[in-house]
Amino acid sequence: MAFSNTFVFQISYSIEKYAWTNASPMRFPRYEISAEALNGKVYVVGGGLANGTLMDTVEVYDPQNDKWSLAAPMPGPRDHTGLASYNGKLYVVGGFNWRTVPTHTLFIYDSKTDTWVVGPPMPTARAGLTADFINGLLYAVGGSSGDNAGPLKTNEAYDPVKNEWLKKDDMPTARHHQASAVVDGKLYIFGGRQTYVPSSLAQSEMYDPIQNKWTELKPMPNNISGLAAATLNNNIFVIGGEKKPGSYDLNEKYDVKTDTWTLEPPMPTNRMGHDAVEVNNKIYVIGGKTSQPVKSTVGANEVLYAKNVKIK
Repeated sequence: MAFSNTFVFQISYSIEKYAWTNASPMRFPRYEISAEALNGKVYVVGGGLANGTLMDTVEVYDPQNDKWSLAAPMPGPRDHTGLASYNGKLYVVGGFNWRTVPTHTLFIYDSKTDTWVVGPPMPTARAGLTADFINGLLYAVGGSSGDNAGPLKTNEAYDPVKNEWLKKDDMPTARHHQASAVVDGKLYIFGGRQTYVPSSLAQSEMYDPIQNKWTELKPMPNNISGLAAATLNNNIFVIGGEKKPGSYDLNEKYDVKTDTWTLEPPMPTNRMGHDAVEVNNKIYVIGGKTSQPVKSTVGANEVLYAKNVKIK
């Protein structure tokens, strides 16, 4: 008698998939906002209303109860600002105080006292820039010296301990309306443009603050400006952005380890001039507008999250 030994193995493992859900929208729909996580909450500063009015408003979203509240307003109205948080404080840099006038202001918000102070001005007035803290320094990168004009490579760092600004190595590609994110102590910059929307870029670059040096990365799959970025599980998600006409719902994931891009589930509401923030392993994508007319402003608050799907 012949015997056949056949063994069937069932292997079960998990892969990461991403999905979207809705959260409570902002009280005041606005575009060209800045958003940042602080103390487990999302702070949204400035921006423009549907009638074009610039705002000094600061709204605070609490993911725990899915509710919005108000914090003390900024010292002045702004849109197109850079925003970062550090040690219980928010740092708002630059932005427009009118449609074509860039500023070099630094506003600092203390969450403990709900108060603002004005810090030393940035050396270079600009709007449409990015701002990120790395190892205790605030890096303000790129931006515009006018409305859709004067793209900048400028990289200036603010030291809150010494209360002074430092000059750093300029970004290789001059641009404004770009997006940024930080992973493992390095700064990543994506997209942006040099004048109007047709000049939008796909360039991706990484800055190492220890070496004070930039490295070119694999470009984005699309040329996009007016976009947002946030990290989730050490991957960077680059979301939405402006096109002519209209805006994108694109959600593209950049893997920092492999320098590769993958397309993820699109954002439910296409938009530009929005921002994205990670809190407790979820990315909150807030505000913006769906097309160039100001009246298309939205207060949307859509949440990207990872879910484990078992495969047998």
